Amino acid sequence: MRYLLLLAPLALLAGPARYARVGDFDGVVETQARAADGWIAAERNSPLPESAHIRTGPGSRVEIELDEGSVLRLGPESECEISDYSRLSTGQRVTLLTFDRGVAYVSGAPEGRDSFTLAVPGAQVAFPRPARVRVQIEPQWSQIAVLRGGARFSSPAADMELREGQSTRVEPANPDRFFFYKEILPLDSDQWDEDRDAALASPVSAAHVVQRYGLADLDKAGEWILSQEQGAMWRPKVEESWRPYREGRWRWQDGLGYTWIAAERWGWLPYHYGRWALLEKLGWVWIPSKNGVFKPGEVYWLRGKDYTAWGPLAPGEHWDPADAVNKQPQQFLVGNSTYAPWRPNSPVIDPTGFTDIPEDPLKDVEFLTALPSPPFDAARLDAVRPLVNATSLRVKPVVDGVTIETARVRSEARPQPAPAPPAPIVIITPPPATQPAPDPDVVAVPVPYPALVFVPAQPPQPHASKPPAAPPAALVASKREHRTFSPHPKRYRGTAEEALVHSILQELEARAFKKAAADLDTWVDRFHETDFVDERAYYYMLAYNGMNAPVKVMDSGAPLIARPATVAFEDPMQALSVLYLATTNFQKVSRPTREQSALARGAAAQLQAMLPVCFTAERRPQAMSAADWANSRTDLERLAREILTRTAR
Repeated sequence: MRYLLLLAPLALLAGPARYARVGDFDGVVETQARAADGWIAAERNSPLPESAHIRTGPGSRVEIELDEGSVLRLGPESECEISDYSRLSTGQRVTLLTFDRGVAYVSGAPEGRDSFTLAVPGAQVAFPRPARVRVQIEPQWSQIAVLRGGARFSSPAADMELREGQSTRVEPANPDRFFFYKEILPLDSDQWDEDRDAALASPVSAAHVVQRYGLADLDKAGEWILSQEQGAMWRPKVEESWRPYREGRWRWQDGLGYTWIAAERWGWLPYHYGRWALLEKLGWVWIPSKNGVFKPGEVYWLRGKDYTAWGPLAPGEHWDPADAVNKQPQQFLVGNSTYAPWRPNSPVIDPTGFTDIPEDPLKDVEFLTALPSPPFDAARLDAVRPLVNATSLRVKPVVDGVTIETARVRSEARPQPAPAPPAPIVIITPPPATQPAPDPDVVAVPVPYPALVFVPAQPPQPHASKPPAAPPAALVASKREHRTFSPHPKRYRGTAEEALVHSILQELEARAFKKAAADLDTWVDRFHETDFVDERAYYYMLAYNGMNAPVKVMDSGAPLIARPATVAFEDPMQALSVLYLATTNFQKVSRPTREQSALARGAAAQLQAMLPVCFTAERRPQAMSAADWANSRTDLERLAREILTRTAR
């Protein structure tokens, strides 16, 4: 009921500004509303507009709640900007969080057509479904880990789906290089993130997100009451002498005016999304608004010579100080005003300690709907921040985010140690110039490229206009002549791994694909860290191809194609086999997803580019005629064109 009453109207509105909430924090936390503003100490329950910056000091951390239920948490020495935080005329909410340094956790689940994106130096992450993501930003690299759910990772080198338990790392200085891990390195701050989720009583799961944005605070600090006149109301557990808009202070914000920053822990929704009423027997209750628009604080104002005062407007009251009949607000009559000193142009109005309350509150005062604003320097509008270096393949058009490089001074002397990453699954990097010293427990062996284990294509699916070509004769003929060896030998993790790999190769040659797949799973479990990551991915493709599981073939080959395949394997014929498997199995998927189409298109493009390199006279096997060699190339060219045409639709 609370969700429907307070938050469902938000989706029906078009245009109202959105504001995030500063929640719990420890240590030194600062915020900056605009690029031209100075940094100020963070205050719990203060609103953050679009383009606001948040930064934490050593040993500090902060929690930020967004209006659609997402939560941002920054660890020590971290900086973030709410770069895009808008609502389109269609009602769609667009959110872009830009990270410059440190560690951050983001839990979110965009609804409907809402867009929720994270930008880090070198990459972006989109939330197509509920997820909790951790980002780490150091001077040389950015790392993204999916703790729950799933997210879409985009960088110049790759565009892929990240699932729960997976992570990736990019280096902005090397845009063609990225790392993919099937595990996540734990951090000490992970437990804090999990504890905060539990405290909000609405942990993010892979299924849904419960809207929070201050509701959890209300459940703990008061009770909900139903009435025939007002509907659902909330009553705080406070002393009888308590009054709203008394514990806290006003701070000026451009676009809002003087905005109430409540001192009560629960003081967010009741002061910005509805009004207060004093009811007989119940005392003060909060009546939620029906439109869900953020307000700086719905109060009346009065101003004397050197003081100002305010009090809550009644629900439904349309008060106008120019009205000669009803000059006084309804609830002013019961003496609910709070007083504070008045200094023109002051950005803060604080009632703390003010005792010079006039005996006659109506003598020499004027009622106002708002206080005069501090002066505004138009030159502040020129202040901008540089664009963030978060180039991507898919979401580049929406990267109008900014960094805070000009708003801080980074200590160059402070060391930035990089944590030791887990074993990478995809790593685009040239082989080392020198080999490490041999380990006595590791056996050094050359790596055979098993082009000999090629499996014929399966029958076409009904949707295919033409049946996929049979394996080109060039690939079949090359199965013995292209058993080349890597110039940089890889090493088995002992004789047990060596025996297991040899067994898998024999099973693939014998077409025992299910047994090969089971042994491949054993290989992953027993030897997660192996030099043969790329080979293992290719063996999986062969096994699943033989089992007629096209989706699994494409999933297994995705890391190899993203590198691309020519980087994963030095032998071009081996890379050609990977691309052939990916494209032919894509033809067997009746309803491919957008990700599968993008993967197949990338494989087809690589396939086209490789044909002139692979099909040369020098590479033609002796057992093949020149005509068969040319026909094989023609078949592969036709296959690549068909995939590119299909995925272009």
